[in-house]
Amino acid sequence: MNHEGESSWNVAKDVGCSQSAVSKVWTKYKQHGKVLKGKHTSRSRKTSKRQDKKFKAICLENRKCTAKQMGRNWRNGIKYRKAKQKPSPKQNKTRLQWAKEKQLWTVDYWMKVVFSDESAAFGQVMMVELSVGAVSMIFMKMTA
Repeated sequence: MNHEGESSWNVAKDVGCSQSAVSKVWTKYKQHGKVLKGKHTSRSRKTSKRQDKKFKAICLENRKCTAKQMGRNWRNGIKYRKAKQKPSPKQNKTRLQWAKEKQLWTVDYWMKVVFSDESAAFGQVMMVELSVGAVSMIFMKMTA
């Protein structure tokens, strides 16, 4: 509009802003050839994203904790961790069954266990080898 020789007052009236805003935009355009917003500088971060995540975990761990207590925990380097998952009822049942089977085993009997392996991988073979006297017993079971 200002190329056409209109005053900044008329342009401001047409656009609906102040005359000073129009003149500032026009001078920027004359200097740089385009009108861009300058980069806004913001306050520098005091904590990293990792620290923010840790602080959030501290806050969520005890929701009734006051800001003062949270700050103290942060300064003292309180460690946080996710609670370990409890065994499922099925796992508890199989563990109990295994314990009942082995309940009457003596220390001498346990000393004769040569090799025991429990694999968590699917499709692997779990093998337990027992040497009882001259007889060697091997138990094999597919893990699921």
